[in-house]
Amino acid sequence: MDTEPQPATPLPSDSHTDWSTIPDFQLIEACLGGEEAAWSALLARYGRLIYTIPLRFGFSKTVADEVFQETCLILLEGLNGLEDRHRLSSWLMTVTRRACLQRIHRPAAPDADPLPDTLHAVTPTIEEQLQQLEQQYLVQTALNRLPERDQQLLRALFFEEPRRPYEEIARDLGISAGSIGPLRARGLKRLHQEMVRLERP
Repeated sequence: MDTEPQPATPLPSDSHTDWSTIPDFQLIEACLGGEEAAWSALLARYGRLIYTIPLRFGFSKTVADEVFQETCLILLEGLNGLEDRHRLSSWLMTVTRRACLQRIHRPAAPDADPLPDTLHAVTPTIEEQLQQLEQQYLVQTALNRLPERDQQLLRALFFEEPRRPYEEIARDLGISAGSIGPLRARGLKRLHQEMVRLERP
């Protein structure tokens, strides 16, 4: 089903614009309008995601660089034709995955980096790894949209290694250890709400 077109929203264009907080669909509009800072922000947002995929396939960093450049070129050329600008990460993962698969089946040049011996063993699990990678990216993006205290608490509870005791986390955040439970519940609820918004077409 086609999604309703998103109404254009004017974007500030001065040097104080924080492009990292601009939604994807607005960044794309700014890119199409010739805003170089928006393109840089788009690459900063998704560059790591793109680059990680060929590495998951087992390719060398040289090949990963080639896949990254190819994907960025496809993105630049295809921005105007994107049907759903709210699901850019999924589109990018599909494009990058296809570029990797093409290299698996493409005859290697005489001086090209050889494919790793483990590639055939890795390939059957690539889809699962990409799904996991997309989920991780979704969580991180949603987490970055939460209030600062929610971010600090959830990162301390679920992302830090080794795990720290509640008393230490509470002391660092300036809260009581007894308040961590309720704050964690509210933070997780907000995180879930943000993830739903990000997945919504």
